[in-house]
Amino acid sequence: MFCPNCGMQIGEGGTFCPSCGWQDYAQGPPASVGADPTMRMLLPVGRSVYAIIAGYLGLISVLLIPAPFALLTGILAMRDIQKHPHKGGRGRAIFGIIMGAVFSLCLIAVFIWSLLPFFL
Repeated sequence: MFCPNCGMQIGEGGTFCPSCGWQDYAQGPPASVGADPTMRMLLPVGRSVYAIIAGYLGLISVLLIPAPFALLTGILAMRDIQKHPHKGGRGRAIFGIIMGAVFSLCLIAVFIWSLLPFFL
């Protein structure tokens, strides 16, 4: 059998050409990991990397120090999702923004509270 794209000889019944990358999609495209809903629940496939980072930073923002980083990566994730609409992770990005904003305000309050004795 020969590749219909470049003419290189491929194995009998072959569906992939190693020379040009042609693939026979007669039975439909191959299923990807992102197409399976169960795998999408277990693995962060098809999501913005910034959204994944914002979600985890949002979780640990109760420690106050990661809070501004959760806010920043959440904003970056929303911008990335707007640029690439096929990516998911909007919920993680919003979670990172909310948790980052709340605990950033707490971090500022703690900082001001610690400096208060110097001004009184």
